[in-house]
Amino acid sequence: MANNYSRQRETVYTVLRSTKTHPSADWIYEQCKQVIPNISLGTVYRNLELLAQQGKIVKINVAQDKDRYDADTTQHSHIVCPDCGKVRDCIPSRGIDAALGTECAEHGYTGYSLVFTGLCDDCEAKRKMQSESVSSYN
Repeated sequence: MANNYSRQRETVYTVLRSTKTHPSADWIYEQCKQVIPNISLGTVYRNLELLAQQGKIVKINVAQDKDRYDADTTQHSHIVCPDCGKVRDCIPSRGIDAALGTECAEHGYTGYSLVFTGLCDDCEAKRKMQSESVSSYN
C-alpha cells in the first residue's frame, strides 16, 4: 500500500487519536462514517494496518475479541478485561519494566508489548454485587 497522503487514512488516524479507549476497527469505522459517509470497513482495516506498520499506532492482539488499536506509541502495556473485553493502559512494576528493558538491549529487540488480563472496575463491581446477592439469598 502506498505511503502517500489520503483523506481516509488521516481520518482514521484522527479518530483513533481522539480516544483513549483502545477501540476496535468497527468502532473506528462508525466514527469515520460520520466524517466520510462512503468510507468502507475494508478501507479502515487497510489504513489501520498501514498506520501500525509505520509505527504511528499500536495494534493490540486480544485473543477473545477483535484486535484493538492505540494511538499512544510510547512503551507501555495493556490490561484486558476477560468479561467485557475492555482494554486499558497498564504500566508494569519497575522491576518488570527494567528486566524487559535489559532483555531488549541484550538481544537487540526494539520494544516489547505485554497484555495482562484482569477485571475492569465495572466488571469487578458487577461480580461483587452478584456474589453479595447470592450470599444474602443463602
